[in-house]
Amino acid sequence: MSSAGHVFDMIRRIRGNKAELHSQKQGFRDNIEIKEKRRTFLRFKKVSDSELKSIKGKIRVKAQQENRRVFIIAISVTVLFALGYAWLLFLR
Repeated sequence: MSSAGHVFDMIRRIRGNKAELHSQKQGFRDNIEIKEKRRTFLRFKKVSDSELKSIKGKIRVKAQQENRRVFIIAISVTVLFALGYAWLLFLR
């Protein structure tokens, strides 16, 4: 019977947590309703087809450069770790 106090305390905490959770849900719903009332509309510029193709081309070139850079960094880090591991195993 010595653990009865601990069990009752646990039950009380669970009930308190559930009550707090339900109160937060209501606040979250109110917050969503407020955000939906303040809707903003985006205005996009009108662009000709040739300009759109050149913009897309620039974006693709930048993405390819970024991918190459990330690949080179990943390979470099992998090689450095492999060299460090080999040095720890064989040269010590």
